[in-house]
Amino acid sequence: MTEKRSFDLSVSIVLYKTPMYRIAPLLDELQKAGAAKVFVIDNNPSSLVDSAGLDQFQIVERYCTGRNLGFGPAQNIAIRKAVGRYKYHLICNPDIVLSEGVISSMIDFMEGNPDVGLSMPKLVGVDGETHFCCRRSPVALDYISQLLMPRSWGKRRRDALEMRSHNYDAPMEVQCLSGCFMFFRSDVLGKLGGFDEKFFLYFEDFDLSRRAQKLAKNIYWPSTYVVHERQSAHRRSWHLKTEFALSAIRYFAKWGWFSRVPQ
Repeated sequence: MTEKRSFDLSVSIVLYKTPMYRIAPLLDELQKAGAAKVFVIDNNPSSLVDSAGLDQFQIVERYCTGRNLGFGPAQNIAIRKAVGRYKYHLICNPDIVLSEGVISSMIDFMEGNPDVGLSMPKLVGVDGETHFCCRRSPVALDYISQLLMPRSWGKRRRDALEMRSHNYDAPMEVQCLSGCFMFFRSDVLGKLGGFDEKFFLYFEDFDLSRRAQKLAKNIYWPSTYVVHERQSAHRRSWHLKTEFALSAIRYFAKWGWFSRVPQ
């Protein structure tokens, strides 16, 4: 029987209108995988806060904000508590399912590659299809083209942005990685100060990735994988569409509107 490994790893999960029982399987997977601490930052309104089933998870620390602080600001609560205490920190969405051995594989990869500050495994959907989670540094035209230009033009811009011409079965160094599963070396994350809290939701992961790349490598490493139930909620909600647009404006005002940084 394989001996269980434990790791110098903290994890942060942000909830919003998510009942606790929905993340119980993920907490169980993380505990069995050897994570040292899981910070659950609960952005649920006070009326939706519950603690059902938390007693079985000795590694969980939970913080209830009572209101929606946004993704980055809530993650920063956990990041400030984790940095300096743990060697690695995983930013993880609540809709992630771990594959067997993914945590130990990511730790082994980071241990063997000290020049890597941020990494991510392959992401697949519940249907087993690969998600295109790597990004070139986006420019405004990547999104404007999908709204205002012929569909073929928008598709070309999207495919280039998502690096679909690259082999997603091979490791690659990238500029931007998705915020649903960001595996950080904690000293790098500490130097970055976590997420830029000007971003309430959307684009905060691109901003953090690009700042991280100034300190160390960002590596997509598909030798292991996680399952992600991607929802693209902003396509169905005018409120979230507005948040998406505001974050896009903040991002491009910070990093530039039209000039793509060379890959």
